[in-house]
Amino acid sequence: MKKVLVVGAGSGIGKALFDNLKKRKDILPVGISRRGNTFLQNKTFAFKKNYRCDLLKIEDIKKFVEYYSTSHSEIDIIYLCQGDGLFDKIADISLKDFEQHLFLNLTSNFILMQYFFSALKNSKKNPMVCFLSSTAGKIGFPESTAYCASKHAVGGFAKSLREEWKTEKIRVFTVYPGAISTEIWSGRKGFSKDDMISPNDFAKFLVSLADLPSSIVVDESYVLPMKGIL
Repeated sequence: MKKVLVVGAGSGIGKALFDNLKKRKDILPVGISRRGNTFLQNKTFAFKKNYRCDLLKIEDIKKFVEYYSTSHSEIDIIYLCQGDGLFDKIADISLKDFEQHLFLNLTSNFILMQYFFSALKNSKKNPMVCFLSSTAGKIGFPESTAYCASKHAVGGFAKSLREEWKTEKIRVFTVYPGAISTEIWSGRKGFSKDDMISPNDFAKFLVSLADLPSSIVVDESYVLPMKGIL
């Protein structure tokens, strides 16, 4: 049984991925998110639960890692699906909102990788980390300075980590999805969710990565809707 962590399992892509993983008999998933419906308490850790963890708070992330580690010394796969959108003209974005956006979309990845490195290294089942960037991590879009900055940074962080962890035999994947019909598009004019990939369809693609042979590393994968980059 592969032990899988889904970060950001409370909504959108993360929730769809978590729900799909729970259907697999060969996978034990656990989720963390700000919308988690299970609270961390002094009880036996359990898989197939979405734990409440505010990824904007280092102490919450540390608490979950410690909670997980009380029962398990290894983890096999981590999907990093957390993040939100910040779309506005640069003149209208406050420094506080910009810093909070970068923390959730980027810095939380750094913290989680530091905390879970030992558990990944202890895995005997071809450990893998899958980062979700975006097409906004490759090109620029108007009124998206914060979002593009965070997604470019995620891609760079993942590329460097892949090289650093080669000798540890930890595979690092980076996926650049196009438009996925999540809440991030709510209120944005000029876009139709009918032209986008559904979270469930994209989740099925992400699940398939868990079945790849250990010799394969998905260095960069672009997943786009039929109309391409919207």
